[in-house]
Amino acid sequence: MVVSGPLFQSGEAAEFYSPIIQDPVTSGSRFFGMNHVWRTKDDGGNQAFLEANCPEFTASAADPNCGDWEKLDGLSLTTSSRGTRAGGATAALTRSSSDSSTLWAATSAGRVFISTNADADPAGAVSFTRLDTLDPSSPGRFVTGIAVDPADANHAWISYDGYSAATPTTPGHVFEVHYDPVAGTASWTNVDPLNGISGGGDLPVTAIARDDKTGDLYAATDFGVARLPFGSATWQVAGTGLPIVEVAGLTISSSARRLYAATHGRSAWALALP
Repeated sequence: MVVSGPLFQSGEAAEFYSPIIQDPVTSGSRFFGMNHVWRTKDDGGNQAFLEANCPEFTASAADPNCGDWEKLDGLSLTTSSRGTRAGGATAALTRSSSDSSTLWAATSAGRVFISTNADADPAGAVSFTRLDTLDPSSPGRFVTGIAVDPADANHAWISYDGYSAATPTTPGHVFEVHYDPVAGTASWTNVDPLNGISGGGDLPVTAIARDDKTGDLYAATDFGVARLPFGSATWQVAGTGLPIVEVAGLTISSSARRLYAATHGRSAWALALP
């Protein structure tokens, strides 16, 4: 079924790999990133109506009747009204699994936001707080992924594309981020050491995932996947058998104990986790 009508009709910019996520807590809720973050609370619309009027192979993707997505907040995440690092589109979205209301979002220009009422109605009542301006260590580069701590919705790990050489005063590709909503502060700690991910130097990171059972971090690059064991400061190759290829996405199934890696042109791969 086609549910994309409102998104196409909006005319907003979107990344080639646009972030779309299913809510881990609230059934039916999904989020999609463009200039705004968009939300549906019923898997895109009334299912009986969609089946009757928005069939996959004949309905237009831009049919305004096909889909009920609504944009969150009164301001887009990319507008110049929010200050520096304007432009681009939403590049990463992650919901907290420990509540029904916390949503992290980031843009291709390096802005990072948090919402504490992502489930609010109406959609325009949802509000975002910008975090990247709260710490000068936050790089102004493309954000490729966010992994939120299930034990603390204000604690996350964020990955960045691009090269540290382009932002020499804010080097790094993986950062641990803590937000204190009471004090109104946030900190960026670089966990990508000087020797780079897996000893590879100044490598852009294209995706990030965290094994919440062990605390291990996994980072994808143009050459594979690296692992940072919990408590260690040294990245290592995550496993064997993966070809040397760009990995565009990482997903962990905690129940299946599998890390899934989606590559650019070389299929999808799975790694058994300890």
